[in-house]
Amino acid sequence: MFNVLITDDEPTIREGLRTLIDWEGLGYAVMDTAANGKDALRKITTHRPDLLIVDIRMPGMSGLELIEAVRKTDDEVHVLILSGYADFDYAKKAIGLNIDGYLLKPVDEDELTAHLSKLAGIMERERQAKLASGSMQEWNRQKLLQALVSADLAQRDAPSPSDLEAAGLCWDSYSIAIVKLKGKDRALEPGQFEAIRDRFVTAYDETGRGVVLAVDAALVLLLPDRLQEEQVRRRVYNELASLVTEPGVHIAAVGGSTVTQLGDIRQSYLEAARLLERRFFYTGGQLVLAGTAPFHLPAAISPSAADCTVDVPALADKLYFAIDVGNAEAVAQLIGSTGRRLIDCGQTEEAVKSTFAGLVTAVAGKLSQSGDERKLDHDRLSRCMLAIYDHIRYDELERELTAILPALLIGSAACSGDKQIKKMIDLIQRSYDENLKLETLAEVFNYNSAYLGKLFKSETGEYFNTYLDKVRIEKAKEFLEQGLKVYQVAEKVGYANADYFHAKFRKYVGESPSAYKKK
Repeated sequence: MFNVLITDDEPTIREGLRTLIDWEGLGYAVMDTAANGKDALRKITTHRPDLLIVDIRMPGMSGLELIEAVRKTDDEVHVLILSGYADFDYAKKAIGLNIDGYLLKPVDEDELTAHLSKLAGIMERERQAKLASGSMQEWNRQKLLQALVSADLAQRDAPSPSDLEAAGLCWDSYSIAIVKLKGKDRALEPGQFEAIRDRFVTAYDETGRGVVLAVDAALVLLLPDRLQEEQVRRRVYNELASLVTEPGVHIAAVGGSTVTQLGDIRQSYLEAARLLERRFFYTGGQLVLAGTAPFHLPAAISPSAADCTVDVPALADKLYFAIDVGNAEAVAQLIGSTGRRLIDCGQTEEAVKSTFAGLVTAVAGKLSQSGDERKLDHDRLSRCMLAIYDHIRYDELERELTAILPALLIGSAACSGDKQIKKMIDLIQRSYDENLKLETLAEVFNYNSAYLGKLFKSETGEYFNTYLDKVRIEKAKEFLEQGLKVYQVAEKVGYANADYFHAKFRKYVGESPSAYKKK
């Protein structure tokens, strides 16, 4: 697989080329795109592409200036030039820079495919010649690793023992480690990735202790260490972490199994890559392997499809009530149980974050419309939403949500045991229009529903549902006196069914809502 970098100042051209061509089918991988010459120079250093596709005219550094800069240090990289119009002078200069093709925009798919097919053959012959010569100084170690992990080298193409010895890769064992880099609350700043990569190269490549390959915002390392040994794994992780000194930059480190033949290293790479996709669910401060226990072990028996459905509106009701009465313990329990259910169901990091974002949005909507004299803390709400998408580990996300959510209402206080019934009464008075159920509140207050019902009757002299109905009917009287229609009143006091509201009103008032309104 040959690496490609596309450089064009027009986003539609960059993305169009990326999706127009069957790169993989032609033997290529588009490692990245660049919007200008300076951006391309930086990414060339990171990705070390085999082929550059460059727009000839760009603001700042032109395509020709970019190629001239590249040729000062690399006369082997292949180049295809794109131009919006035929320009003989530019073409003549480009030929002097040893380019492989000159295509006019709009790019013709068949013409570009023909160029790519021809170049793939040329580059393959060049690579075979390097392998045959046994000169591993010319055969770049990073490109060897890239070829091995992408299954680009067939067994017959594998480097010989003498080649490996010349490259310093004649080891007893081989393992892959992948380090993913992320800035807290933001992406990596310009230049940070390159600085970190250079430290890794110095520590491993230049000392012969490993090979470092940069792929997007991750570093793939080929190591001689047996990562399955705990002491070795801890030592390797500490070394990796010590090389990332930038404030606010965090690492997620995973590793694959150890193999004894370099030709089998793709197996180790694929294991590590799969773990990287699930790295969000492991605690930090460790190099994660296939046998590492995640933050929450999924259930032994896979849940049914029904069990994997999160009822966001119902859960939002419970969280809203828990926040309203200041029960931080209930908030923590609801967040924790929801997260664990999602993990049990094999949800991805994106799906977990999306569910929590929807949940927090629904709760915030209820809190802002509650009519309470307390105010929704929008600063805390913003922090909460940012926390959902910025955290790189689930355990940290859960801790922050359980810390922020209980304090979303300015002036909310913790709920002590002797005040719980008063809290319930206050909640009914303010949220009579919500879907209030004794079972839901029992879960919020961490009580058995039957026991909570007895406590409520002991304090108020009324059963919970009777008390709620009476509050609703008193509120309904006020709305009817204001001239609202019966169906509007029913909805405003929490009765979804107007006939049911009519029956309740007659039960407690002795006449129909319409008759009461006419008085």
